[in-house]
Amino acid sequence: MPAIITLSGNITYDFVPHAAEQDGLDYTATVARPGRGLLVELLDANNQVLTSTISSQTGAYSLNATRDKLVRVRVKAQLLSESDNSAQWDFKVTDNTSNNSVYAMAGSLLAANEATAVRDLNASSGWSGAAYTQPRVAAPFAIIDAIFTGVERLLAVDDALQFPSLELRWSEDNNTADGDLALGEIATSFYSSDLNAIYILGSENDDTDEYDRHVILHEWGHYIEAKLSRSDSIGGSHQSDDKLDFRVAMSEGFSNAFSAMLLDDPVYRDTSGVQQSDDFRIAVNRIDNTVRGWYSEASVQSIFYNFYVSDTNKTARDIADVFTVIRRDNYINSDAFVSIYLFAEQLRAADPTVTPTINSLLIGQNIAITDRFGADESNSGGAAAHLPIYKTLPLNNTAVNVCSTNNQGAYNKLGVSQFLLLNVVSAGNYRITAAESGTVSSDSDPNMYLYFRGEILQEATSAMVGSETLTHSLLPGAYVLELVDDRAVRDDFNGNAYACFDVRAFQLN
Repeated sequence: MPAIITLSGNITYDFVPHAAEQDGLDYTATVARPGRGLLVELLDANNQVLTSTISSQTGAYSLNATRDKLVRVRVKAQLLSESDNSAQWDFKVTDNTSNNSVYAMAGSLLAANEATAVRDLNASSGWSGAAYTQPRVAAPFAIIDAIFTGVERLLAVDDALQFPSLELRWSEDNNTADGDLALGEIATSFYSSDLNAIYILGSENDDTDEYDRHVILHEWGHYIEAKLSRSDSIGGSHQSDDKLDFRVAMSEGFSNAFSAMLLDDPVYRDTSGVQQSDDFRIAVNRIDNTVRGWYSEASVQSIFYNFYVSDTNKTARDIADVFTVIRRDNYINSDAFVSIYLFAEQLRAADPTVTPTINSLLIGQNIAITDRFGADESNSGGAAAHLPIYKTLPLNNTAVNVCSTNNQGAYNKLGVSQFLLLNVVSAGNYRITAAESGTVSSDSDPNMYLYFRGEILQEATSAMVGSETLTHSLLPGAYVLELVDDRAVRDDFNGNAYACFDVRAFQLN
């Protein structure tokens, strides 16, 4: 008999779909799905890795073992590219409440022979009919399989993509409390560039997202923006009918549409509640949105998705049209913030034949056909102070008046931030000042942030009432100054914040 025996089998996991005719998850429709692209390992009796492989599109795997040696098969909730692939990736689901250990399931320890050569592994949901009474083994594998779908779609565009590694941190203890991440107090599913991780809710009868593929891929969309493209979003809470900071509207609208494009499903669903029976849903392809404009995530997602499905001078449902634009150097290194204006400008430059399509979609959402700075936009969002989106700041000490307000809400809502464009011709040291004008309040606190191509060069955030000063050495180029009244930024500020400031800039030497 040969000294080596081949062990093989299929990796599957229980997938619980959304109910077709009602809200929530439908546990009666649970189906076994293949565990695709997963790291499969062969372990000895001491749990040492002997060899490994990657499961196929159908979840199949095979490994060679020494005859009669005691071995077990373990599969990790980890997508890992082969070392000789032109494209590279490493995505894994970890437990943030257990030192970020990687989730895995393992078979029995058995002697390797013909009788034990077929070893199938299925990750069960743990659902018993009314509650999760058994380990929720399937959850991490459902999460990682959503990511596999995303990887597969993007590799069809660029088969040499280099994906930076990423952890997706899930636990059945991840709940809607806001506190210690290591205890599962994550508040909501979210992506953190600083932590290089996506945190995913998993608290039964509260909010679970492991089977909400749109939610998972929405957060993965933020990762794609941050690591393979560019995002200028400041984050924060948001809803479809909010009037948002246009940087936030772009990022959230893009990520909603991105998840829908990857899944070819325009209905974004997010389940929660007792027995996961509640449902929040968005039709990202909706055209007649309640709030339409450059400040609306609903408008942004509508433009992206409806462009994606269009077959006018392009292939319908080909994500390459979108992905290649957000990967362009002129997009990533733009002197303007990332917005729907920048995307439209770069799309028209990349493929002029789709100009009528994107322009029509912009008009349908009350957004001007213009350049990356939104010049000549006429949709003010209800207040003249919001326009122009970028005010030109002369470098001759001439005052430009801007106003910051929390009228639409705090922090990331429309009107909190005002943007001024500085076109520097001569290198030197420049001073920028802001002083409250008009009806002066007793507690306004202007803060300023100076950007170059989306990166903060300097901030001026003193507690001085009514004024602020920033000095920085600048080379020739276009810079953006953001001004806010700190009162309008703060959620804990009680009352209406509204203050106007004269902003001036001049060269010192």
